[in-house]
Amino acid sequence: MAAALAPQEEAAAEVAARVLGVTAQDVTDDGGDGMILTYPDGRRAALEEATLGDRPELPLAELRRERELQWPAPGRWWWEVLIRDVQALARVWEIFPMTARACEARGAAGPDQLPANMTLVLPDLHWLLHQVPARFVGHPDVLGRPATVTVTHASPTDREMVSVVPAVQRCLSVGALRRTLRRLSRREGDERQLYLTVDCRGLAPEAFEALLRADGVPPSTPSLPAELSHLWIAPVLGRTVFLWRRQIGWSRHEPYEGARRA
Repeated sequence: MAAALAPQEEAAAEVAARVLGVTAQDVTDDGGDGMILTYPDGRRAALEEATLGDRPELPLAELRRERELQWPAPGRWWWEVLIRDVQALARVWEIFPMTARACEARGAAGPDQLPANMTLVLPDLHWLLHQVPARFVGHPDVLGRPATVTVTHASPTDREMVSVVPAVQRCLSVGALRRTLRRLSRREGDERQLYLTVDCRGLAPEAFEALLRADGVPPSTPSLPAELSHLWIAPVLGRTVFLWRRQIGWSRHEPYEGARRA
């Protein structure tokens, strides 16, 4: 794999290779447009990756699911962030640094151990303790380690995944993704594939939650340019990657399960 590939692009190429049995190649340095997938029978597919969300700097280890999603350490301790309400994940991500620093300053292993007068006057802490969207567990004996983010077991509000395709469709119709679709439609190949790396801020909250927690696959067909043959959706939490193929429909895969690196 060419060194010029971003981590998301490298992960996209690896997932396509594992699921479809293709060989991936970055042809940018040779005057090409980007990534090319080659099937054993010689067919070729153009592949474009796009990231939905605010974390384009995700390291390859997280994208490969070699470790849980990690957030930068706001202080000195290692923190476990146990997400109970996926739909609140974006707000939890915003208030985590303040909460962790406040806890460390007072030697508290979690916000529930902070003084009551403090949690009453700070709306974010009050919300965190009363709505309980996540549980923070601090480890003062483990220093300099990024926070580990995991999703606890719960039933999704959208069990049928009906929110996923409309949410993706809205993202594809505006901004950079729209330009990516146009560029991919112009590329040469027997197939044209779009791979979406999805962070918690990239989709509507209920759609992101459904991708993480619901069984099965989305029930509807995305509206894509006729030239596009494949749509991949890869949420950054969990193990599952979803694939829509024009001739087959949706399927779900765990490409790194059983092949995780140490």
